[in-house]
Amino acid sequence: MKKFLGLIVLQFIFFSTYFSQIVDPFTIRYQINQKGGLVFLANSSVSGSSAANGEMPPDGSSDNNGEIMDFVDIDSDASTFMSSSDQLNLPNCSEIVWAGLYWQGQVEDFTPENTPNYVDRNKIKISVNNSAYTQLTADETFDNTDGKTAHFNFKDITSIAQANPINATYKLANIVSKTQGSTFGGWTIVVVYRNIYETMKNLTVFDGLVNVNGGTSADINLNGFLTPPTGAVNFQLGVIAHDGDRGQSGDQLEFNGAGSFVGISDALHDLDNAFNSTISRNGVLTAFRNPSFNNNLGHDANIYSPNNSSFNFIGNSATSAQIKISTSNETVLTSVITSAIDIYEPDLRASVSYTDLNGGTVRPGDILEYAITAKNIGSDVSVNTILADTLDSRLTYVPGTLRITFGPNSGNKTDALDGDQAEFISANNVIVAQIGTGANGVLGGAVSNSSTGADSTVIKFRVQLTNDCAVWQCGSELINKAFLFGTGQISGITNSNNGASDLLDDDGCPSLESGLVTIDISSCPVATITFTDTICIGQSINLSYPSSPSL
Repeated sequence: MKKFLGLIVLQFIFFSTYFSQIVDPFTIRYQINQKGGLVFLANSSVSGSSAANGEMPPDGSSDNNGEIMDFVDIDSDASTFMSSSDQLNLPNCSEIVWAGLYWQGQVEDFTPENTPNYVDRNKIKISVNNSAYTQLTADETFDNTDGKTAHFNFKDITSIAQANPINATYKLANIVSKTQGSTFGGWTIVVVYRNIYETMKNLTVFDGLVNVNGGTSADINLNGFLTPPTGAVNFQLGVIAHDGDRGQSGDQLEFNGAGSFVGISDALHDLDNAFNSTISRNGVLTAFRNPSFNNNLGHDANIYSPNNSSFNFIGNSATSAQIKISTSNETVLTSVITSAIDIYEPDLRASVSYTDLNGGTVRPGDILEYAITAKNIGSDVSVNTILADTLDSRLTYVPGTLRITFGPNSGNKTDALDGDQAEFISANNVIVAQIGTGANGVLGGAVSNSSTGADSTVIKFRVQLTNDCAVWQCGSELINKAFLFGTGQISGITNSNNGASDLLDDDGCPSLESGLVTIDISSCPVATITFTDTICIGQSINLSYPSSPSL
């Protein structure tokens, strides 16, 4: 009877091994259109022999099936049983806009609860630049029992990444997994960043879980982008996968954005062994991992840059694509797909400068003339382009001073909301201008894209600072950020500069001080506050401030 039951179990394992299944459908986790890119930080949580971990891809024959595995642990912290690290290394002038942490570990089949610390599989410790560990709990945990019993976790760590430098080192600890028999485990941080010196891209992070095994394949759909209608189409594809073995061939990664599937490979990945336990970018192993294994024995985190010069991967005006993952004789679980695809979008900028018409330092009561230079330095024409500049409450608009001094529609503009292209809306203390070719009193016009801002518009107007010194005592600076809004002619997507200017600081990065005015309050009377020594509940307190002379 025991033998009969054993045969049933073996037969179940055999039949359940050879299948292809989208266990958790892939959906968009994060998506943005911007100048910038996307990178991975990654490392494994378990390791084998030094000989196996040292195999340089694409060569090697070792995999986690034939190794005695154990936890990686690079620190001397008694509170961690596993730890590994990687370093972020973004280009100068980069700004992190999103970061997501993914971690996975294989556990005991059929009895996962027998894996040590299994109840804590949704927890992980993080240290940035050798700070004390902080324990994180996953935003989402998915327990897979199809083919390989493993847990898959996600945590949004955008706030952590934004609070640290763009070259910070991240150390992750205590990923739960088994260490007996075939096993895998690891972590990956996906970082999306903005950088004005890079091309405009659609940056998308998809996550889910697809499990292919022994002679099967699965297709994953990508969408939410629009490639340029003409010219080159460059793209990068990122894949995080698990249990792909170096020593077993027959697994493929293919991309179809132009009508047929085309295999992806690079210097570290053969067409017939796409999942080979490698952590790399553009065919080069990433440089800052500790430990820096060449063979990660079941953990893949790779970003590919396929040569699309002949448009064989994806063509112009494409809005969707497919990825095919297949294997002839092993198991591959894919949990994250990322794409960075060149697109056409405006990149709007509005730089603010001023002139003190009274000369000398800026004092309370002075009159300033603001000049706003609006331009489009992106890759697409901006249509229905509108500028809005909300004035500080300490400023009073000088009537009749609104004019466009450069660009389409040049000339003096009335303050009223009428047929010309600019107005002052007193109820909201805001300057509004419809700019660009074809603009009128209601609709914005077209602003051509140019890296030098050849189709720029300059808008000028005057304001008077309040002469009440008391108003300036709590803050003697004025910050004026002008906002531009426009729709991409090709994409139909509405864009905004979010107050960004085209001015650069001493490091060659976007300046945050466009339109910054410092007010000289040295001639203002010193603020004094008098009060009675003892105040009880219900009693009054008297505050006084010297009257402000007209300066």
